[in-house]
Amino acid sequence: MKKLTTVAVFLALAAALSAQSMGHAAFAPRGRLALPVQGEYAQAELAAIGAELGTSALGEIRVDQIFSMSARMETAVSKDAYLRGATGMSMMMPGFGQLRNGDTLAGAGFLALHLGTVAGGLAAFYYLMPADLRFDRLDYLSSPHGDIKDAWMAHSVEEYAPAIGAMAAGALLDAGLRFWSAREAYGSAKDAIDEGRAKLAPIIGPGFLGVKARL
Repeated sequence: MKKLTTVAVFLALAAALSAQSMGHAAFAPRGRLALPVQGEYAQAELAAIGAELGTSALGEIRVDQIFSMSARMETAVSKDAYLRGATGMSMMMPGFGQLRNGDTLAGAGFLALHLGTVAGGLAAFYYLMPADLRFDRLDYLSSPHGDIKDAWMAHSVEEYAPAIGAMAAGALLDAGLRFWSAREAYGSAKDAIDEGRAKLAPIIGPGFLGVKARL
């Protein structure tokens, strides 16, 4: 009974003091407990708190312990938020997560690869599409809309296939680059956190149902 009481206390603590949105719970399978605690730092801190509490009963947990655990959980959640931010930035724009982590060389490299991949895909599409549709053969600024439409409709799908294939290949290559950059940003973000170089967003206010404001 004591162990169950302690588990309930630290789960409630995690749910109430986490800075992550309760929106995560909406996506949890029915019939399962959904806590707004995601991420390796928060989960590791929860495990550590659970181990420290052990089988302590509710009345044996001091107020200063609760505040200490709250501060630790908030720090862990901030670390996870930093990880998600850096990873998401590199997924959206390769290299940006690395730049945020202070890894300028890697960030510039990923960004250059991304821009080169996009430019290469567009150039391949342009030079592989029917020649009469290029800018030097068709004036897109002054020609009537109907004439431009007729020029594009005059070609078969087979004639567009090489250009479309090149564009698709470029998009696929860029998608792989985004995942690579995001994965590298995740690793460099962990290094920045563990080395104390990461600027963690502080959490302000008492929070309500797991929702808190960030600076």
